Amino acid sequence: MDKLKKILFTLVFVSFLSSPLFAQTGGGGGDFETIIKAVIAIFAALTALVLWLVFAVAEKEELEDENAVSPLQGFWNLINKRTPIEDENKILLEHDFDGIRELDNKIPPWFNAILWGTVVFAIVYMVNYHIIGSGNVQEEEYAEEMRAAKMQRELLSESGALVSAETVTALTDPADLERGKKIFLKNCAACHGQNGEGLVGPNFTDEYWIHGGGIKNVFHTISEGVPAKGMISWKSQLSPGEIQTVGSYVLSLRGTSPPNQKGPEGKKWDSSEEDVGGGSSMADKGIGPIKNVEIGAIDLQLAKTGEEVFVAKCSACHKIEKRFVGPALKDVTKKQSPEWIMNMILNPAQMIKENATAKKLLAEYLTQMANQNLTQDEARSVLEYLRTQTSDKK
Repeated sequence: MDKLKKILFTLVFVSFLSSPLFAQTGGGGGDFETIIKAVIAIFAALTALVLWLVFAVAEKEELEDENAVSPLQGFWNLINKRTPIEDENKILLEHDFDGIRELDNKIPPWFNAILWGTVVFAIVYMVNYHIIGSGNVQEEEYAEEMRAAKMQRELLSESGALVSAETVTALTDPADLERGKKIFLKNCAACHGQNGEGLVGPNFTDEYWIHGGGIKNVFHTISEGVPAKGMISWKSQLSPGEIQTVGSYVLSLRGTSPPNQKGPEGKKWDSSEEDVGGGSSMADKGIGPIKNVEIGAIDLQLAKTGEEVFVAKCSACHKIEKRFVGPALKDVTKKQSPEWIMNMILNPAQMIKENATAKKLLAEYLTQMANQNLTQDEARSVLEYLRTQTSDKK
């Protein structure tokens, strides 16, 4: 009968702890995390209760009114099933050591309840995460973090926080241009005219630019100013988003014919020219110890070594075929110079601070590339491996 009581108590206790698991209908990882927190809270409360009972019973003899403990005595006996002191001679083992005898006490029900509770929890966890697949497993957790990061990036983009001279793009939406016009009339018209025809400052309606045309150059000029010619820096008064907006409006004035246009200044701007921070990506060698890399036919042995280094050091953040923490690396050797790739591997911190392409990648992926402390030989082997991961493998 006592054994049956222990089993029933254990089942009731485990059911009590795990009942929220079966009450959930969503089955998502978020629900399961809530359940875990609830179970931990319940367990902590029960542990506190048991500890209180231990102290209460231990101090029973010191209490003036023993009735204060008696209502809990039944519960205490139930979860412990301890043999009364007067009956301990019945469970006294024969052997002794230096006069010390051992009692054959049974494992208390509360311990069995915790043991079986952990077993049940482990089973539910395994089914939820690894069989049914409804738990927030690693890939789903990563996907969720990426969705959150994308949402954060969209919010930052809307606020203009991610806009810089390297990442800015020209806006063409009429609503954006209208906002740009308001900023222009408020802050720029005094020097450049109500219609961009030019006054103290240059004319924006022709094809000639003193400091370069295109949104990147215009953004840089507005942001940093031209102190030598009396133009202040506006970056302390306008947000990056506002500079992008007014810069886009300035570009939209090209080809208009307002009255009293000022004569051309600077040189004619060819829209095919690269903006600030531009230039051929293959001509960009990055910043770091690698100044020149001799490239010949693919060395398959070196590429194999590079694959091993890549798997050990790089695959946690980069995949070949798909975007992960960092960009997909298929065809990267067709987009970036060998020197740039090796310098990015060997000197990521400085690259992210000073290289336009690296800064643009940081703005897109919101994760700074870690320095894996590879040697130049290891970085060269990774480069060789990446050379094999192209469409034509040349």
